[in-house]
Amino acid sequence: MNAVPEHFPLVIVGAGPAGLATALAAREAGLEHVVLERGAVAENIRRFPANLVFYSTPDLVELGDIPLICAGAKPTRTEAVTYYTRFAGARELNVRTYEEVVLAERLEPGFRLLTRSHVGEEREYRADHVVLAFGAYDQPNRLDVPGEDLPHVSHWFDEPERYHGRSLLIVGGKGSAAEAALLCWRAGARVTISYRQPRFTGLKYWIEPDLVNRIAEGSITAYLPSHVVAIGPRTTRLRLGDGSELEVAADFVLALTGYQPKLDLFDQLGVRYDPLTKRAVLDPETHQSCTPGVYVAGCICAGNIGNEIFIENGRLHGAAIVAAVIRER
Repeated sequence: MNAVPEHFPLVIVGAGPAGLATALAAREAGLEHVVLERGAVAENIRRFPANLVFYSTPDLVELGDIPLICAGAKPTRTEAVTYYTRFAGARELNVRTYEEVVLAERLEPGFRLLTRSHVGEEREYRADHVVLAFGAYDQPNRLDVPGEDLPHVSHWFDEPERYHGRSLLIVGGKGSAAEAALLCWRAGARVTISYRQPRFTGLKYWIEPDLVNRIAEGSITAYLPSHVVAIGPRTTRLRLGDGSELEVAADFVLALTGYQPKLDLFDQLGVRYDPLTKRAVLDPETHQSCTPGVYVAGCICAGNIGNEIFIENGRLHGAAIVAAVIRER
């Protein structure tokens, strides 16, 4: 651990778009800052499927005056990660990657933060103000069924080609599950979908007819409503809406049932949030929490409500936060 803690007027936790936008606003305001990121720049975006195409056009996810150049009309995950990584360097933002904040506490005055690196090194920081800008996709919603921890079961989807020629069960019926089903089917997988609801929800307008047509023609099998009872090495047992049970072939299982934010730093700093939605209690103009000096930026502001804050509007939080910090100094 560093013998003397480093002190910064502003410590930002998270180097995604919202954290980088906050750092840019701080730099432009002459406010010394540091961004602490547990992984690489844009770590949460790296968890998106490898072939994902953003819903937004480049201008809606750009930061500052640096354009996002992409091959198509909308950026891919790879293009977005490359852009945000280069942006941090081009704007000389003080980003320290692979430093996870494992402890945060209030002092009188200010805050103390302890980080641990990917190789176990610890560092201590002091801050006048803290911005929590980490993502909301830390912990998957578990199925809580036997076999969920088997090695062929995953809560994260990376690339469809790995399932070529294999039977794949996708659990879930919202946007990410539907897109994964289509991508994997087109990559040569034998796809089955299990979803608790009687119909798909929250699908992009061009995804829904594609999926419905693939099911109607028999290319993809779907059981709606149904839920997983148990997962075995080669088959998974489903309970259908009428109460009957069915064994389906599943060499692999993708449980794409959503995610929950990890809010240990909220708890440590006394940030209040709704226990169900995980939405933080914030000043709508400044994004300051109920703990003076602690702000929240990006999609984490909405907790586990995934259709409210995106890169497009989350990138705007940083300027409002820095303006509030400057006023307080």
